Amino acid sequence: MDKGQIPTKAVSVRRIMTDPAFERGVCDARAGRPFPVVFDTWQVNSAWNYERGRVWARRVPASIDLKRNGRVTDEAVRWYVRVGRDIL
Repeated sequence: MDKGQIPTKAVSVRRIMTDPAFERGVCDARAGRPFPVVFDTWQVNSAWNYERGRVWARRVPASIDLKRNGRVTDEAVRWYVRVGRDIL
């Protein structure tokens, strides 16, 4: 039985980027690590944000910091918007 698309809601780029899963995706991609073994057990939004983090890390220069002093940088957000079509 096809239940169709699950309900979605709009979220900001910054909210996506503050998800710990996004940061882990960035760190794993930049370190050349594969997907975590337990990835398939994650909540759907965390899994998506992890993948977004991996793609972001591959599409922006390595010199761009995701966070500074524990906060997502404006520059990182601008880069996300710039390459957003590649991220999903």
